[in-house]
Amino acid sequence: MDRPPRRADARRNRERIMGAALEAFAADGRLVPLDEIARRAGVGAGTVYRNFATKEALFEAVVTVRIKAMVDEARELQTADDPGTVFYDYLTRVVEAAMVNHALCEALLEEGAGTVNRECMDAAFTDALDVLLRRATEAGAVRDDVDVHDVRTLVNGCMLMERLRRVAVPPRRITTLTFDALRPRVTKQGDETKVSRNVCEVCGGPLKPARTGRPARYCGPACRQKAHRRRART
Repeated sequence: MDRPPRRADARRNRERIMGAALEAFAADGRLVPLDEIARRAGVGAGTVYRNFATKEALFEAVVTVRIKAMVDEARELQTADDPGTVFYDYLTRVVEAAMVNHALCEALLEEGAGTVNRECMDAAFTDALDVLLRRATEAGAVRDDVDVHDVRTLVNGCMLMERLRRVAVPPRRITTLTFDALRPRVTKQGDETKVSRNVCEVCGGPLKPARTGRPARYCGPACRQKAHRRRART
């Protein structure tokens, strides 16, 4: 037997609750009281409970909507030109969205957790991200020993660090430094592998422009001395 259509006012109440929950969970995560969500939505607590049996059920509904939006975007990008740029730009947007959205950050960190709906959506996010990763790898923009689970782990780390340090350091700095680890290394003749020019050959840290105008190879005197000692031993 078909379910009767939801009354217009009931649908509007649900939409208001979802809208209020999106804002409240984004700011405070699971800590926000359900009464506060009801107040923001302009409905009674009973109305919230009639739509969502528990606060966790409401949280699951909210984060599933957010993750679905990211999945849809990733799928739209799967045939875009310049796979490398598309891949890194998409990861940056994911980090930026999560660093200001407490609920989304929590949900992405809880990989594979939650209700069946969220687990399915989380798996869809991983699958869509894997397509972008494989295209970027084939284009030579990502090192070939990286898999999608490595990428998700790096993204999780970026989300947490950007949330903690977004006032103390320039925006995206942690993300930029982390994503440099995904970029391929430059292999020269004789199987000698050196890191790309924007990182130190010894420690892999970021390089500062050399005063002489020549490309810098080491991040500082300590790494320069280590490289010298290695050459001497060789």
